Amino acid sequence: MARASRLSLYVTIYLFLCLLANLTLVVMFLGGQQHRQHPQARPPPTPTWTPSSGQTLGCGELPVISNLTLIGSGWTKAVYKGWYGSSWVAVKTVHTSGHDMTECNAEVNVCYRRCAEKLMQEAQMLHKLSHNNVIKVFGKCMPKVEYSPGPPKSGVVAVVVELGRPVRVVEVLQMDYELAMDVGKILKLLAHSPLGPVLMKDFRREQFVIVDGSLKLSDVDDVVVGDPYCTSAKDCVIQDTTKDAILTSVPCDRGLCRGYNSLLNSIYASQHFMRLLIPYGGPAALEKASLHLVDQQVQGKLDSEHLHYAIEALVHNYSVGGYLTNNEKQEIQNFVVFHGSTVEGEDFPCLRTDGSNCIQSVSSPAEGASLCSQLPTCSAFVLMDQWVWTGRQIAVFKMGATKVMENKRHTLYVRRGQG
Repeated sequence: MARASRLSLYVTIYLFLCLLANLTLVVMFLGGQQHRQHPQARPPPTPTWTPSSGQTLGCGELPVISNLTLIGSGWTKAVYKGWYGSSWVAVKTVHTSGHDMTECNAEVNVCYRRCAEKLMQEAQMLHKLSHNNVIKVFGKCMPKVEYSPGPPKSGVVAVVVELGRPVRVVEVLQMDYELAMDVGKILKLLAHSPLGPVLMKDFRREQFVIVDGSLKLSDVDDVVVGDPYCTSAKDCVIQDTTKDAILTSVPCDRGLCRGYNSLLNSIYASQHFMRLLIPYGGPAALEKASLHLVDQQVQGKLDSEHLHYAIEALVHNYSVGGYLTNNEKQEIQNFVVFHGSTVEGEDFPCLRTDGSNCIQSVSSPAEGASLCSQLPTCSAFVLMDQWVWTGRQIAVFKMGATKVMENKRHTLYVRRGQG
């Protein structure tokens, strides 16, 4: 028993040292290789560089990347956060203590080269998939000399890309329409990419990052390009992995299962992203439509393109308040409007928001009046000069309107007989 415990301890220490060596290797290489090999060519700091500058980074720029910090790793790659020019970037390199290196039976430099080629292929694919919902590739370095272990004389491969943050579990569980729209756009891109229909075999949140509030595809090292070949319709069925039965199928058309990748991507997305499409605090009137959309997706009845358009229609309905009934629209007649006015204080909490204020986005003053009428505490609401991405305006609901103040950017609505 003691022997097994000691063995476990030795393995843990070994893995830790491998990870530490990997970090040291990258930092030493990026900080010193350029100086040793070409001291006269070392680039000066470039504080004016930005991700939108259009400059492609290569091996010569890598030594300038500073403040390298390991932020993630997998079977093949290790990812570092670094500072270049005037922006943070992500640097992907080979994970020398990862599964693909430690389980490789060839020489170290051969194993490294195989991993490096996978990294370059991913960079090339990301570049060809160029889209607002795909991370940008700023540059790459593939040295011609072979990698060798120990103090880095040469051979460290790197890809510099846009830096994002991980997608949090709560963002998937409380999926809002903006995130759902991004998923739809990515699915449509994969179905009609410049490479052909692309299937993501691993459609999980770990394959994506959030950049400036947008969902972006960041990991494409486990994809299949092109619909599968077929000789008959039996080759084009999609199995229900939970019931050992056929879920759906696509036609076998001129030797290809046309639309197979598009449909399977939509199904995979339903399993990991679209389970809860209703935004937190969203209108209950859209719940039925949203759940129906997800159900159709799970059953394999919506391919990527049709899912994208269905989400767009749902978001449009949400933006313009198409779900409001005639009675709800008429509720605005029970309110008096005061342009250029607001209310100081008199806030109250409500179930749909955190904190001491009751704040919601509304499609129109009519929806604001309808929501206020449904809250027993509400006597007034203020439309702010703020809008969310769907075009809905921010409304703050009030208990009363006894402290009315001038504010040219706000509009106050007071229930008749109140204030």
